[in-house]
Amino acid sequence: MEDIDIYNRISIINVKNKLGLKEKYAKGDIIYVRCPFCTESNVGNLKLNVVKDSYYCRRCGEKGLAIGLYARCNLITNKEAYIKLISEEADMTTSLVSIKKAIKRSQEDISFVYETFLKLLGLTKYHYNILLKLGFSRDEIIKYGFKSIPQKEYTKIAICNKLIEHGINLFGIPGFYMNKQMKWTFKSHKGFFIPVILHNRVKGLRIHLDRKYKLETTDIWFSSSKEFQGANAENWIQILMPEEERKMELLNRNLFKEKEIVFASEFLLAYRLFKMFNKITIAVPNVISKKQAIYILKEFNIKKIDVFLDKHTIYTDPVPIYNNLLNKIDDSKKDIKMVIKDNDISNSYQDYMEKSA
Repeated sequence: MEDIDIYNRISIINVKNKLGLKEKYAKGDIIYVRCPFCTESNVGNLKLNVVKDSYYCRRCGEKGLAIGLYARCNLITNKEAYIKLISEEADMTTSLVSIKKAIKRSQEDISFVYETFLKLLGLTKYHYNILLKLGFSRDEIIKYGFKSIPQKEYTKIAICNKLIEHGINLFGIPGFYMNKQMKWTFKSHKGFFIPVILHNRVKGLRIHLDRKYKLETTDIWFSSSKEFQGANAENWIQILMPEEERKMELLNRNLFKEKEIVFASEFLLAYRLFKMFNKITIAVPNVISKKQAIYILKEFNIKKIDVFLDKHTIYTDPVPIYNNLLNKIDDSKKDIKMVIKDNDISNSYQDYMEKSA
């Protein structure tokens, strides 16, 4: 039996359904039902916490965990309750919106799921033409692994079923969650996936939206932190290396040689800059943490760093990028005057400099 099956069978939602406790209403990750231990009115004083798998009555004070609730209501021991619960199929149906966050899996598991997931997706003609207009060739589009995000629910469920048929467990994978019918699906926004690759593995999936929203936001993470059995995504960085640089790294040569670096505040922007300049290009998701900044400074002996910021970063808060990274680089080595406006990058460095002047 898989961990998720055991987890569901001893969950507070399954216990609620096995005991026939009728839902009154829900708020956040709490479901309110009528308390079976006191003479409360039909208002729903028993709070079922779907994250902690616990219960608490606001009226009589009875409290405990899911297995204990099942044991008390059936006048059996906790051990007997556990054995009985795991011997039967779980009933995870709920008519109310509730949140149950899964324990996020290891990064190795997440990378494997994402890499398999991307193989099941395609690229629409609409997104293909957008990428062509942005300057990517057919071979580059295939190489970088851009994929369109399916929108129809039955298509998403079918894709998840294929993953499960291949023995893949979606429990705790950011972006995936269970819908109200308790079927595995995934978050879908109108746009396409940008695989975020570090050390030759897909660490996360960034979504480039078809339409901007909220202060010129064009890119978000593939995440399901607010969904049932969902998990949150991490803020990864990405380092794109020219072929010659990558070979030198593999041979442990020129590790301490000063390098010219291009820095971009978004991933699609970074791919475009990498195509233009063919230099080491570092991409971050609008912000950069102190830990990530330290990693970059240790990894590279920077001769010069050219900084490109997208409009969303400028509008929101570029301060972390400055404080955590750029303030630690000598002024003579950095150029932070170059700011992308409307994501309009010219075809050559010289043309861009003339526009920026």
